[in-house]
Amino acid sequence: MQIPTTQQTFLTGPQVQARYQKSHVTIWRWVRDPALGFPQPIQINRLNYWRLADLDAWEADQRGAA
Repeated sequence: MQIPTTQQTFLTGPQVQARYQKSHVTIWRWVRDPALGFPQPIQINRLNYWRLADLDAWEADQRGAA
């Protein structure tokens, strides 16, 4: 019997920076601005990670708002 699992993909801070071609300061400004709705990171061992699904959803919302 197989147990269904949901595999989530996480991106590191530098990967998020590369994805949007923005500096770490800009990414943190986005995180702190509630009006933008940018996904909050998950902290694991004092490092920040973003769920890829959350970033994809945020991008879709941004395209819909434009």
